[in-house]
Formats: sequence, structure tokens, C-alpha cells
Amino acid sequence: MSIFSCNESTVDPDLFGSISGTVKTSETEGSLPMEGVSITTNPGSTAVTTDIDGNFEIKDVLVGDYTVNAKKEGYTAVAISIKVREGQEVAVQVIMAIAPDETEAPSELVYALPLDATANLQTEVKLVWNNGKTEKGDTLFFDVIIYENGGFAGDTIAKAINDTSFVAKNLKFETNYRWKVDASNRAKYKTEGREWKFSTEAFPKNGYLFVKDTLDSRDVYSWDLAKNHLVRLTKDGASDVSPRISPNEELIAYASNKTGEYHIYTMDTKGNNILKVTNDKPLVSYNNSGTGFVWSPTGDQILYGHYGDLYTINYNGTGETKIANAPVNRHFKYCDWSSHFNNVSKEKIAVLTQGEKPYDNEIYLMDPDGSNLFLLVGNLEGTISSPHFSPDGTKVIFSLDSLFQDDNGRQLNAKIYSVNVDGTNVVNLSGDDKTAGTNDLQARFTATGGKIAFMNVLNNNKGEKSIWIMDTDGSNREKIISNGEMPDLYNP
Repeated sequence: MSIFSCNESTVDPDLFGSISGTVKTSETEGSLPMEGVSITTNPGSTAVTTDIDGNFEIKDVLVGDYTVNAKKEGYTAVAISIKVREGQEVAVQVIMAIAPDETEAPSELVYALPLDATANLQTEVKLVWNNGKTEKGDTLFFDVIIYENGGFAGDTIAKAINDTSFVAKNLKFETNYRWKVDASNRAKYKTEGREWKFSTEAFPKNGYLFVKDTLDSRDVYSWDLAKNHLVRLTKDGASDVSPRISPNEELIAYASNKTGEYHIYTMDTKGNNILKVTNDKPLVSYNNSGTGFVWSPTGDQILYGHYGDLYTINYNGTGETKIANAPVNRHFKYCDWSSHFNNVSKEKIAVLTQGEKPYDNEIYLMDPDGSNLFLLVGNLEGTISSPHFSPDGTKVIFSLDSLFQDDNGRQLNAKIYSVNVDGTNVVNLSGDDKTAGTNDLQARFTATGGKIAFMNVLNNNKGEKSIWIMDTDGSNREKIISNGEMPDLYNP
């Protein structure tokens, strides 16, 4: 079963032309080229400014009727109507005169978009207004102010701009907004605008969870493919990693080092109602940076390693229970918990144990109470990481960087493998399609089992981390997210 589908459709191709021009002063001012003039169009395209010779160019403009607006402080604004045709460049000559003195306040602005009380807008909204009737020669400056949920302590999101539109970005979902535009002129006369309303769409049901570097921190994000909603869920300035959706898809478990050590937290799918789950036993083991915990199949517990001990804990932080000890001189670094085992409805746990060296690894299977320990993958040459069950419990996938062992944990050529749960039929899924000099890591089956999601990165650990998907046999590799790692695709 594939998580993607294609629909045939016929789309008319976009046709483009371009606009160029020169801006000069009037004859009485010497017909001199004007540098730094703001050039915009209505409908909007690319905004530019004139160069030292007064020239400007706007490329790749959709064909149609436009108004070219030229504005500069101290000069009367100019608007010229043009028609852009396919493959042609429209050349305009703009003459700007020094604006006369302003003696009165600007007229009240006329609002255009969005219409008052417009609902279900996206979280990036273009606000548009008109000058209304103003004193001839006025050079107007606009302050754009927005208010969240009716509170009057508004934020000025644009100040002293000349254009009659502005895009409000990074708005919140499911939020009522009021907005207004105040106008002023060179003489400092000011006219306050009326308040208008709009509301944003419902919080999206994003089925992609991953970690993204954000300035000096790592944060958990959610994303959907259909509408390209990208939502930052954690913003505490720490390293927030390893997001895992609960079986009922209502909570996200993740690890954070905001207290100094990695502990497990939960939050809802909107990034709210954060709860610290682990208590005096953080998520810590050899060479571990907040990875390796998993929800129980029923969603009431979380399984994680604390040095050489394996614990379950209720999702609300109660009922901490030790279920297993690691082999001597080993720690529990990674675990997975399946509701099926070998095509039967039976719970099973897979654990990765590690010695002091990052390449000293083994994968075991066990029952949920820690019994019936079975060595699935022995201590192979190279580094083993991230075991994960297939949804039917017939296979376990993992990464292996064979024939290279580095005390600092560097991997040169990690590939994704699958193995039957009886230890037979080890298959290289990365094959020859993986780019040379990169590592395939953090492999996980999607919730449907139809794809495998994983992270690919250069083996110098300095390049971009990106998230890919491939078929369960390793074919059809496709990059879906740039600057992302630690994927969990549950509702793609």
C-alpha cells in the first residue's frame, strides 16, 4: 500500500512577460535619474528598487493588466497602467516631481482584502488597502497593526511602509484577528484606520513528525503533504528530539534536555499541554542523545532505557517499573514495541544494547515482561542502530555501517537492512541507490507499512540532514523533507 497517489489533471501553462523602466525627475528638476525608488505592481509581483541610473526590471511577470507604482519619500507617487504580454518586455518611463507641502491629514483608508470577518484563512494572509482621497502630492506611510483574539494590545507588523499591501506571516491556527492600517504623511499628520476582522483555519491534522535545526536549538515540527502546513511544535530553546505519536494519535512523546539531561515529555498534536513523564531516571545510556524510547501498543505506557535497566512508565509519569537488565557491561540504547509478532497478534519488544564503544551493538527480542530473550542480530563489525518492527511483526529493520569502527561514532556508509524475526534472510535495502559518501539512518516503517521513512546525511556529519521515503524493498527512494531528521510518519 502506497502512502501517495497521483491524479491526472490538465493544467493550463502559466505565461510570462517582463517589465522594465527608467525613473527620472521632472524637467524642472533636471530630468535626472532617480536611485532608490520603490517599484511595485498591482496585482502584486516582485518588488524592486531603481539602481544608480534610475533603471529597474521585474522578470517573470504573469501576463495581464497591471498598475506600476513608483514611490519615494519627498516625491509625488506615480501610477502607470500597462499590459504584460507573453514573452515581451514592457518598457515604461516614469517622471517624478517633488511633492508639494502637505497641509492636512490623509483621508481614511479604504480596505480591500480580506473582507471584514472573512473566515478560515491560511496562516499567511495578504492585507490590502487603498489610499482613498488624499491631498494631491501626499507621500503616505502606513503602519499595519494586528490584534490577536480581540485583545487590543496589537502588534505593529509593518511600520512606515509605502506599499498598499502587506503579507502577515506566522499567524496562529484557529485564531480570530483584528487588523487596521494607520496612515501618515511627511508632515506627520496621522489618520487611524478602522478595525477589520478575519479568522484562520483549523489546526491541521499533520501526519509527519520530524526534528529540524532552528538557530541554536533542535525542535519538533509537524507537516502535511497535501497543504504544505509546517508547524513548529516546541520552542523552548533546548534540544527537543525523537517525536513519537501515540497509538491513538492524540499525544506526541519526545525527549528534551531542557533540564540538563534528556527526559521524556508528552504534548498534544498542537504543541500544548506539555507534561514531563520521566522522574529521577532520565533517558541516558552509552552514546545516547535522547533516542530509543517507544509507546506501548495500547498507548498507556512508554518503554525506555536508563543505563543498563529497561523501564516502563505510565504516560502520565506514574507506575515506573523495571522489566529487564541489559547484558553485562551493556546499556539499553534503543527499543521498539510491536503489537504483532510473526503475523500473530502478540506483543514483542526489540532492544538495541550497546557497550562502551558506539560500534559494540546487539539486537535482542523479548516479551513485554522481559522474558524469553532472543539474540536477533549479534555484534557485527560496524555500528548497528535503530531497530524497528514491520507492522505485521515479521521483520525488523535497522542501520548497519559495516567494516568501519570509530570510537567517536562516525559512520562512513551506513545502510538499511531487514531481517526476519527468526534471524534469517538479512537483506540490504539501501542497495546501490544510496548516494556515495552518505549514511541511511533512523529507518522506520510508516504506520500503514507501505513505506520506510529514514534520514540521509553526508558521512562527515556536516551536511544537510534530509528525510526520505522508499518502498519496503528499498526501491523508489524519494526525498520529501530538507533539513529534517528523526521521522515518524503516521498519517501521511
